[in-house]
Amino acid sequence: MNSNKFSYQGQIETILHYLNSMIQKNWTGKTADEFNRLMSIPELAKIACMSARNLQLMFKAYTSETIHQYIIRTRMEYAQQLLKDNKKSIAEIYEYIGFANQSALNNTLQKKYNLTPRELQKKLLETSHTYPSCISPYRIVESETIPVLFLSYIGNYDTCSTVAFETYTWDCLYKYAKENSLLPDKEDYWGIAYDDTDITSLEKCRFYACIAIQKRVGSNPPLTNPIKHMDLPQGTYAVYIHQGDYALLDAFYEIILKQLPQSYCLGETPILEHYLNSPADTDVKELLTEVWIPIILYKGEISLLYKISNYHA
Repeated sequence: MNSNKFSYQGQIETILHYLNSMIQKNWTGKTADEFNRLMSIPELAKIACMSARNLQLMFKAYTSETIHQYIIRTRMEYAQQLLKDNKKSIAEIYEYIGFANQSALNNTLQKKYNLTPRELQKKLLETSHTYPSCISPYRIVESETIPVLFLSYIGNYDTCSTVAFETYTWDCLYKYAKENSLLPDKEDYWGIAYDDTDITSLEKCRFYACIAIQKRVGSNPPLTNPIKHMDLPQGTYAVYIHQGDYALLDAFYEIILKQLPQSYCLGETPILEHYLNSPADTDVKELLTEVWIPIILYKGEISLLYKISNYHA
């Protein structure tokens, strides 16, 4: 089983990335049937170029969860993130994550956590972290898409600053990019931490280690390679700088997400981490991490700008 698990790692990583992307997509205005079809075993098997049976066996061997268990867990954890963010009503959340109705979401949360959505939200909002220093002023950046190669990791985020993690991820990405003439003039490392450690068990937290590359034909690794390609989304970002231990990033996130620029709210794309130096050659107190928060104008602000532009026209 171990050799098969290794042999199919690339395909399973492709499915995991697909599931992660689809679960955190905005499903408002679409049907639950469409969500279920796109997440169905036949659809996933087609993407992985595997038989349905083999896909299910290898996925369970690789993640210790069935595909159904993985979808339910990560979907419910994303629902909790939205509850904790406290910007959407429960009625908006069920549609946003692709449930047929509010009762379906309520029942799933109640069954899994034995709490109503309101009780769950109250519990999440009572959780707090202490950040030991002042937050530097943010800057707003309009970013184009950034092509990257990435390796995904599932496990405790504390290991992300270890030498072993550096060897498994960044060194492998650098080597592949160099061998395929994909490196830009300056090395540029990014990360995506998908999960909130107040919600997700530490051993199941998902992280993408990314290296920026030059965009060119043939830059996509083969399906069987665990190294994958994607574009970090273009858009408007509020960029904050965290100095110090990566272990303090949870507390840093909690504070800056409550201090978004005026007239803006949190966007729908993932929060990005941009690493300006490395724990391999930098003291932990001197580590510098840019946190790129995707932001969009509130609907009211967009309407106002539209009226102003029409007036001047």
